[in-house]
Amino acid sequence: MLSHAHPEVGGAEFVVFTDPSRNYLDCTDGVCRLLGYQRSEMLARSIENVSFDDREVSKQFAEYLRRGKMDGEYVLRHKDGNPIPIRYRAFVFADGCIAAVWEPIKDWRELYLSALVEINPVKLKQKAELALLVVQQRMQELKGAPATPHSEQHSLRDAASALQSLMKTT
Repeated sequence: MLSHAHPEVGGAEFVVFTDPSRNYLDCTDGVCRLLGYQRSEMLARSIENVSFDDREVSKQFAEYLRRGKMDGEYVLRHKDGNPIPIRYRAFVFADGCIAAVWEPIKDWRELYLSALVEINPVKLKQKAELALLVVQQRMQELKGAPATPHSEQHSLRDAASALQSLMKTT
């Protein structure tokens, strides 16, 4: 990774740097492993190329540049097409450097609970969609797994039902 002297990103495992056109300029090795790309492949990509749903990328990125920072949850797309939910903290530094720190979300319950407590209708819809995607992904993972705990399967079905109901009200 190029030399970046920003303490907000120092030491983080998953860091990306972009230009104002949303093209990746640099990233940590962790990002390459997380998304399944070789470094050269990653640096030939844009934010849209690794976003699971790229419909709002341009608008969201413009807002981020205007505000100078942003954080939240997001879904990336692995090279094989699978979704990767993350939390991110993004910064526009005074020297013009545009960077983000990612943290993969490992447990579907985090996103589910986050959606349940959200009161902003726009954020609620986004969080519910993200949580439902991750719940459905976990349900698929458990289909072929031997000795899957019945309680988790039951919890996943309940969560999916609750999220679908929640999305109907937004």
